Amino acid sequence: MMLSTEGGEGFVVKDRDLPWSCSADEVQRFFSECKIQNGASGIRFIYTREGRPSGEAFVELESEDEVKLALKKDRETMGHRYVEVFKSNNVEMDWVLKHTGPNSPDTANDGFVRLRGLPFGCSKEEIVQFFSGM
Repeated sequence: MMLSTEGGEGFVVKDRDLPWSCSADEVQRFFSECKIQNGASGIRFIYTREGRPSGEAFVELESEDEVKLALKKDRETMGHRYVEVFKSNNVEMDWVLKHTGPNSPDTANDGFVRLRGLPFGCSKEEIVQFFSGM
């Protein structure tokens, strides 16, 4: 069963490692073979709390076939950077867009730590051990 974008998972990919100066037009050119829902309005950039581009964006597509096509762009280059493309959904996109950027709620004391650059085979136990004693 395919879910519609209305209240369902939708047809979304998340892009990471975009050039910070990247525009919606450049993202549209990168995904030129894909049908982006509502054109440039279907590209949602993620910003840091300071309002700077994070190098990440969500792209809303028209169908599951378009998602599959977009996923084939994983690790292709845009300028001098290779872009990672992951399957996502409306729930993740809405949550991230609500909790990032200059207008996001204060999360400095929310008790969460974002971990990046973990080894591929890292286990939960290794993360717990890393933070032991805190």
